Amino acid sequence: MPSWPNCNETSDDDDEYMSEFSNMQMEYFVTPDTMIDPSFCDLVTGFDRRCILHRQRPGKFVAFECTDTGRRFIGCATEDGMNYGVLEWVDAPWPVILQRCLSKLWDMYHEQNLGRARDNEAHGTEVAKLQKEFDSLEMNELKEKKKQLEEQAEIELQMEKLKLKKEQRCILQSQADIIKNTRKAMKEIEVDRDLLKEEKKKLENVIAELLKVGHGCKEKLDKIKEVVMEE
Repeated sequence: MPSWPNCNETSDDDDEYMSEFSNMQMEYFVTPDTMIDPSFCDLVTGFDRRCILHRQRPGKFVAFECTDTGRRFIGCATEDGMNYGVLEWVDAPWPVILQRCLSKLWDMYHEQNLGRARDNEAHGTEVAKLQKEFDSLEMNELKEKKKQLEEQAEIELQMEKLKLKKEQRCILQSQADIIKNTRKAMKEIEVDRDLLKEEKKKLENVIAELLKVGHGCKEKLDKIKEVVMEE
């Protein structure tokens, strides 16, 4: 741990400590994790040493980290809750056996946390794998459903085409029948027209003969009329 100046020291000493502080790594100033102990807490009064970073009144803390777990100390206490450096340890280091036990317990704790982290990672990997398989299965089901719909649509399209072709053939056959019947009817009309022409010609001849006979009779009647008038 770094040394800390007293609040009564001169500014030159402060400059010396600040120069020393600027050449140190911040990790040397960070205090261990702490736990709440109602019997040892709050700020310290009447303590002449302060953190060179903040110059604030120090606080009472109980360490909760590795072999220092349970040791009380006085350290920097800022308003943001961050502690920088141990100003003074209240309790002496624990016996070696206790330190070994604490170190073992913390190793077991970290190992268990690491195991949990690995389990969580493995669980996350398995979940991601299952999700991927589920997505793949769902995608395959969608592809199969799409394929079935496409096949059904193709069948319906083919049936519709066959239906249209059948209707087209019926229409063409109907048109052919109409044309055939129309031609037949026109031919029959032409035959009837020829017959009518022939009958008309015969009638005209008969009328002509009748008119010819009628003119002969009129001449005879005129001659008879002239004879009678002379007498």
